[in-house]
Amino acid sequence: MRVIVVESGGLAPQADADALSEIENVGVSRELNQSLVRPRGLGGASQIWTGRCAPFDEVDYARRPWVPHSGWPIGSHEIDPYLDRSAAHLGLGIGRGFTEAGPPRRFRRSPAKNVMDGSLVLPFFWQFSTDAMRRYDSMRFGKRILQGTSDNVRVFLNASVVQIDAGPTVNSARGVEIVGPDGARRTIAAPVVVLCAGGIENARLLLASNKVAARGLGNGHDLVGRFLMDHPRGGVATFDHRRVNALGDHFGLNFLGTGQGSYLFCRGLRLSPQVQEREGLLNCAVWLSEIVMHDDPWSALQRILRRRGTQVRRDAMAIASNLGLVVKGMYRGVSGQVIPRKLARLELNCTVEQLPDPESRITLSDRVDRHGTPISRVNWCVNDREQQTVRRTAELVAQECTRIGVPAPVLEDWVRDKAPFPPSFGEVAHHIGTTRMADNPGEGVVDRYCQVHGIRGLYIAGSSVFPTAGHANPTQMIVALGVRLADTIKQRAKSAHAA
Repeated sequence: MRVIVVESGGLAPQADADALSEIENVGVSRELNQSLVRPRGLGGASQIWTGRCAPFDEVDYARRPWVPHSGWPIGSHEIDPYLDRSAAHLGLGIGRGFTEAGPPRRFRRSPAKNVMDGSLVLPFFWQFSTDAMRRYDSMRFGKRILQGTSDNVRVFLNASVVQIDAGPTVNSARGVEIVGPDGARRTIAAPVVVLCAGGIENARLLLASNKVAARGLGNGHDLVGRFLMDHPRGGVATFDHRRVNALGDHFGLNFLGTGQGSYLFCRGLRLSPQVQEREGLLNCAVWLSEIVMHDDPWSALQRILRRRGTQVRRDAMAIASNLGLVVKGMYRGVSGQVIPRKLARLELNCTVEQLPDPESRITLSDRVDRHGTPISRVNWCVNDREQQTVRRTAELVAQECTRIGVPAPVLEDWVRDKAPFPPSFGEVAHHIGTTRMADNPGEGVVDRYCQVHGIRGLYIAGSSVFPTAGHANPTQMIVALGVRLADTIKQRAKSAHAA
């Protein structure tokens, strides 16, 4: 098969390319400088991501009576093999992650004699993407493409798609129309088109492809752009800095050695399915973030080695006055462990699944970009259910810490007062759900194989096909579904050739 990858940006950030991502925001406050959250350029958002990966929980696939519009047409049994295959693409140690029953032995140690009640909260593990050629960096897909593109793959840079051609009867993909830096319009003919432009742009491109279908492609049931979800995230509590060491070692970053190398993991907690069902809550998870002291010796050492900062004398004093921590860190570094930091406090951070809400959506604005394509109008909604879930999760974690004899966190005022999310608790640019997957065209935009209902050869990749968001960072699921989609396209091409 001959494959063309069409990229709106280039090899480095470009202001003129990023300007094409402008949005009109009419919902909950969002970042308006879109280059900070979804930069154009080869590799997309992997240019800026932190590498945090996790698979979905079993409950995330289920049709839950207390969560309207929930339920995937496929389940974990179908996704798990592709999660395993995603590990090589992402630089992960374990494709499917850890189950509650089977984390590595040294991750089972607890900072207390008792363990938390599994009917309330359960352990959860995140992995961090690692590039084998740059051990302390996450996988950057743009660089990987340049290093490993096959002979049958061509990459077009600075080529922005402005229209998808589905033929005069709107029933099969025929190609795309692109605009280059010179402003000229060109057509790429292809019997298979895969949109991989993210949760906002996938919807925008379908809606804007309205030359034949007035409401846009795949939008016969007015579903394109609806069910926009994200992962509201922020701090819900803090721990006393004088009592954080045991918790930090237990829940902080750790390296795990495997036959393929050493990989970085982080431990946290998630809300149990039983509590979710009993109290009508969404899926939610918490973890600890380290807030280092101003005189942390390792921060000071990094600044000196990188020749950053003007306070060289102050940094040298920070190192000299914390030699014990430096020696401990050197020992841990040599033995493959995470280097300890001088902490001011630990913050309990929380991320929550969103309710699939058809009123939370992407539509087309009356304003257009320089190519004449309407920009996206974003109406992101946050519901009471998300806020209730976060507050309840924070309360249960604090309750369980007290019960098992671990220093309990101090809940933020807004959590204790049952107030709405504060401004600091906002989006993390996980744009999910706007071209959702369903077997019934009346319930989703794509089928279980990620093909747009009724349009042969038009597929969508990315988190826009997720019917629900879960609490997990979406990248590993995106890659797993991408590998699965590649298999689907190859198998269908073989079948067509054989026929």
